[in-house]
Amino acid sequence: MKTIDKKAVLAVLLLVPVLFAVARTSQSYSEQLPFRQQSKYFDFRFKQHPEKIQAIARFADAFIDIVNRDFFKAEFDYPIRVLVTEDISTHQTLVSQQFGFTDPTMGVFLYKYNLFATYEDSGLGTFAHEIMHPLVERNLKDRPEWAIEGIPTFFEKFYGYWRGDELVVYWGFQNPWRIKELGAILARLDLPGILATTRAGERESEQRLVSVFLWEQGKFKQFLDLVKRREKNGYDSYFEAAMEMPIGRVIPLWRDYLARIAARRFDILRLPLSATLPNEDAFHKFAAPYGISVASE
Repeated sequence: MKTIDKKAVLAVLLLVPVLFAVARTSQSYSEQLPFRQQSKYFDFRFKQHPEKIQAIARFADAFIDIVNRDFFKAEFDYPIRVLVTEDISTHQTLVSQQFGFTDPTMGVFLYKYNLFATYEDSGLGTFAHEIMHPLVERNLKDRPEWAIEGIPTFFEKFYGYWRGDELVVYWGFQNPWRIKELGAILARLDLPGILATTRAGERESEQRLVSVFLWEQGKFKQFLDLVKRREKNGYDSYFEAAMEMPIGRVIPLWRDYLARIAARRFDILRLPLSATLPNEDAFHKFAAPYGISVASE
């Protein structure tokens, strides 16, 4: 073979992967994710494992029903499109190339397209957290800055089981990776400082602690109701209105809460990923080794 021919062949061989990448990039998401699963509130697009997508869709619909029943009326432009890729690498590539969103997380809601993008093994907790963002922004418009992440992150940690077609869910668990992330500063966290946050996402793990604190005090639903109605009942903040006391009186309760978390740190770090089990018996067998408390629903 002549030298010029060898160079030509080599050039073609080097060009093939580039052309393949360009062709892949030019494909729309509906071409990359050719299969479809429609549900009550969602329209899933995916490439593989229909049984897994069906399970996610079942959870997703039940989750919206629970939010509507137990937390606030979640009005939105349903159905929400959901793109589920095979893995995180494909997810990041698709979101970046198709929608120009750089460095996407495990799940991301794209408001411009009314679309949620994630991947198969991102977890139910990720789904619940991220899908709460548009629901909060639509229905709780006057939420304080800390609650932009503080409310959605609350919903990322849960355990439950199916009772026929009904999903029974338990809330109020600490998230192990967030407690680990906070480390030694946990016991010194300043509640007024967290509540005064002016930039969403800066102190996400701390903001989640506030929501779980409200839950443990039996005030989380009241907080959501007050934000929904835009009523502070004479207090300076929705947080104080929900607690029905000024922030100064809350501080001792907050410090006790942090101390209890620190005392339970070992057990918290052992908690498994958020999960739903097929029935109550399976749930109790799952929960027992971790000491997951289900004293009240």
